[in-house]
Amino acid sequence: MRNTNWIFAFFLFGTMLLCSCSNDDGPSTPDPVAKEETTEEEAIEEEEEEEVANNAPGPFNLIGVTDGAVGVDVYPTFSWQAATDPDDDAVSYDLYLGLAEDPTEIYAENLSDTRFEVINRLNTYDSYYWKVIAKDTENASISSETNEFTIRGLNLPTEPVSTEAAFSKRSYHTSVIFDNKLWVIGGYDGNFKNDVWFSTDGNTWTEATASGPFSPRYNHTSQIFDNKLWVIGGYDGSRKNDVWFSTDGNTWTEATASAPFSPRNSHTSVVFDDKLWVIGGIDDNYKNDVWFSTDGNTWTEATDSAPFSPRYNHTSVIFDNKLWVIGGYDGSRKNDVWFSTDGNTWTEATASAPFSPRESHTSVVFDDKLWVIGGQDSGSFKNDVWSSTDGNTWMEATDSAPFSPRYYHTSVVFDDKLWVIGGYEDGGRENDVWALE
Repeated sequence: MRNTNWIFAFFLFGTMLLCSCSNDDGPSTPDPVAKEETTEEEAIEEEEEEEVANNAPGPFNLIGVTDGAVGVDVYPTFSWQAATDPDDDAVSYDLYLGLAEDPTEIYAENLSDTRFEVINRLNTYDSYYWKVIAKDTENASISSETNEFTIRGLNLPTEPVSTEAAFSKRSYHTSVIFDNKLWVIGGYDGNFKNDVWFSTDGNTWTEATASGPFSPRYNHTSQIFDNKLWVIGGYDGSRKNDVWFSTDGNTWTEATASAPFSPRNSHTSVVFDDKLWVIGGIDDNYKNDVWFSTDGNTWTEATDSAPFSPRYNHTSVIFDNKLWVIGGYDGSRKNDVWFSTDGNTWTEATASAPFSPRESHTSVVFDDKLWVIGGQDSGSFKNDVWSSTDGNTWMEATDSAPFSPRYYHTSVVFDDKLWVIGGYEDGGRENDVWALE
């Protein structure tokens, strides 16, 4: 019995000793799974820290066009220093260009080069602002300073494109741009004309037809509407109100032999709001009525009496989404300027522009400006050139263009140039062709 108790006591002591060892608080073997989870979290944190630490490209300067430059060409080349990225990221550039002091419109973007040549003509006499923004692949960016510059004035050639074009010397003709060509239609060379000519360069001219089906005439108007050439009214020994169109300058169709507006000459026509318009002119009286048509056949009278005085030998253009009437003759020569958004309600931009009162001048829209060229004032012929951005304030580009003083010439805008064709001068009629840019 005593032996049995001793064995039991020994067994109990061993069991207690074993339990005591299993509860030891000493170091234990690391858990491999826990270690792996900790490493992944640290990697994510490190990656986030790297993203936050991305740096924008460093400062850089504009090289040209320099700040305050004047007389800059209409096709300038911009250049700037390369921006260095501290993270060695690739850098690209956005060029901003506009008329506002802080240009917000991107002119060219994602450029890899530090030089950009403008291919779309900038406007003469206008002041522009430009800057460049450098950006890395993470779109971190830095802007350059902003430079201001002024474009040169109108370039006046020393020689005409053609001294004597293939068509006869004439005045009272019309000119339009159609099918990417210059066109001359009808007029007067000592006789009434109904020939039609075209050119791709102003020098070499081709006769589309020697005799269109409309009667030989002058002081008519021509326009491009519905992808067709149009001839409206004029004088062939009597005043006309017929309307003709052509898709090629050779074959012509009569839209109407007698439009509802009175037979007239020395009126104007324009295309506005997807309609053909006829404004003023002379029948047996001076006119200030305004008509429009969607097809050249059916015509609607917008007003029978606009607020500008009845007149002829004025000009009309479309500018700033408005109809404009400039100058003309109402018993005396005029230098008033009017505009309308609907052909019915008219506003006087100025009662007396700084150019002399005149008639038989030309007007075009070029470089986002209104232009007035030549004409006849109080008994003298003119070769001055004026421009305006609002019809009220006018600037004289030149008081003596290289072409001779003249009236009853034509002017169009073609190939980024302002063209003057033919007309009547002191020495008689002309068939010269000039291009101003």
